[in-house]
Amino acid sequence: MTEVYQKQNIPTTASNESIKFANGLVASGVICPKLTPLALRAADSQIVVWDPSGTGGAEKALFLSAMAMDTTEGAARKELIKGGYFNEAAINWPESMTAIQKAAAFAGTPISHSVVR
Repeated sequence: MTEVYQKQNIPTTASNESIKFANGLVASGVICPKLTPLALRAADSQIVVWDPSGTGGAEKALFLSAMAMDTTEGAARKELIKGGYFNEAAINWPESMTAIQKAAAFAGTPISHSVVR
């Protein structure tokens, strides 16, 4: 609970750049908080939680979750963030992320992030 409270006090964006949104079909079984890196699974073109060591598209971060997501009831269309400049501390990175993986995340996409001091 403390981590969630602290994240709420962190500025989400790192600039005045506007956030761009899109809708996508999120795969069944995805549970994640707001601002979680997401990927596009190539096999069925559904959105999954980004896995930097994954395969089949899951290894490429393309979006951020625009809200907390729970698709345990089945795949569903959800709002995604497809562009913007974000405070790295506000992003809900996977637990085992290295600084190098964070730096490479979203390469080639209109999502940028940096440490806001």
